[in-house]
Amino acid sequence: MKITKFNQKKMEIILASNSPRRKKILSELGYKFIILPSGIDEENKNNLSPDRYVVDTSERKAISVWKKHKDYAVISGDTIVNFENSIIGKPRSDKEAFNMIKQLSGKKHYVISALSLIIDGTINTIYDKSSVIFNDLKDSDIYEYISSFEVLDKAGAYNIEECADILIKNIDGCYHNIVGFPVKKFENSIIEENLKNLWFFIHTIKK
Repeated sequence: MKITKFNQKKMEIILASNSPRRKKILSELGYKFIILPSGIDEENKNNLSPDRYVVDTSERKAISVWKKHKDYAVISGDTIVNFENSIIGKPRSDKEAFNMIKQLSGKKHYVISALSLIIDGTINTIYDKSSVIFNDLKDSDIYEYISSFEVLDKAGAYNIEECADILIKNIDGCYHNIVGFPVKKFENSIIEENLKNLWFFIHTIKK
């Protein structure tokens, strides 16, 4: 839903995410915001499909923060790896990270990223899907990668910005979607339009 009128008190945007990659991309798009992670339970308790799960989780993050800060616009996101229709999230240990990457070695998987924006109780969500094929990796390659980079805060235990030359053979789709922000779907979407309108409103009111 397009938002054209805003609560007079709404003077800030909240990013409900700890992801440094979402923070970087949203900043590069020209927006200023404060960061308040949602801290919700991300377990797939309802056994949702990968596509539905990533949308549901993104929306729950936004709603959780917005309920405590209703005078703000809240933007949130979620990213998962879909391998053979199973969801691969973030590893909890180096051992789990190793097993994730080994499982993906030499095979195709999909990265799905969702983005949600809630303003005055109205929420809109977009999502995109990109395919990734990993190189055939030796165990030593995986151990070296895990020991060289932080892997525990990343879906599938990897960050394409760090590992493209090491792990990845081919990608098809939006690169930034794999990073964690579906930029191509964001462009000219209702979320971008509402953010632009809000940003104009904020700066008009502050003058």
